[in-house]
Amino acid sequence: MKRVLITGGASGLGLAMAKYYAAQNWAVCIADIQDEAGEKIAAQLSEQHGSDCFFQHLDVTDEAQWSQLQNTVATRWQGLDALINNAGVASSGDIDEIQLKDFKWTMDINVMGVVNGCHFFTPLLKKSQGHLINVASMAGLLHMSGMSAYNTSKAAVVALSETLYSELDPFNVKVSVLCPAFFKTNLTDTMRSTNASGTVIASKLMAKSNISADDIAKKVFEDSAKGRFMILTHKTEKNLWLLKRLMPSLYFKLIRSAAKKFNAKMSGSQA
Repeated sequence: MKRVLITGGASGLGLAMAKYYAAQNWAVCIADIQDEAGEKIAAQLSEQHGSDCFFQHLDVTDEAQWSQLQNTVATRWQGLDALINNAGVASSGDIDEIQLKDFKWTMDINVMGVVNGCHFFTPLLKKSQGHLINVASMAGLLHMSGMSAYNTSKAAVVALSETLYSELDPFNVKVSVLCPAFFKTNLTDTMRSTNASGTVIASKLMAKSNISADDIAKKVFEDSAKGRFMILTHKTEKNLWLLKRLMPSLYFKLIRSAAKKFNAKMSGSQA
C-alpha cells in the first residue's frame, strides 16, 4: 500500500485529495491545524477504505512539529511515497496598504511551510523514490495587481519546485507543482485583505467556477502518476500563461486593462 502525507488535508482541496487518494487504496496522513475535523476525516477514511489513515496536528511554520511528524511517519509507515505540500492561505491589498505582518504571515505559511515539508521529508522520498507535489497557484505564474503577498508566495513555490525537479532527479524523486486558478474552495475563509470587497469578489469568482476541488484532486493524482511537472487545471489561464511567454507585450497590455476594470469594480463596491 502506498503512503501519502497531505498538509492542510482537513478541508478544501486538501480534503478532496485525501479522499481521492484513500479511494485509490493509499494510506493517508492528514496534517493540519484543524484537529477535530482532521481526526474525524481520518477515522472516516480508514473505515470506508480499510487503509491506514491517520491525523496529526501540524502548524507548517513550526519546525519542531515537522520533526515530530517525520518521526511519526517513519515509525508508523517506515517510509513515504508522496508528500503533498498543500496548506496555504490567501491575502490581498495594495503594497502600500497591506499590513506587513499580513505579508509575513502569507510568506511564512505559503513559502516556509512548503520549504519545511521539503526539508524534513525529502530523505524519506529519496529512500522510496517517491513523489513531491507542491501546491502553488496560477498566481505564481500570472501576477494580478493588489495581490503582491499571495503572488510572491506562490511564485516562490513554483521556483522552489523547479529547482527541486532537477535537484532530486538523480535520486529518482519526481516533482510536480500544481497551479490552479479559481475553483470552489474555502480559501477565503481565512483570507486577510485590506478591503472586504476584495474578499467578496474572490469568493464570487470561486463560486462561479465550473471546476471543483474534487476535479483538481483527480487531476493531481492522474498527472503526477504520469510524471508531469506542471499541473495546470484551467484552460483560459493556461493560455494566458502561454501568451505571457510568447507575446509578453500583448500580455502586459491585457493585464493593465484588467487591473483598471478590477479597480473600477472595487471602487464601485465601496461606493
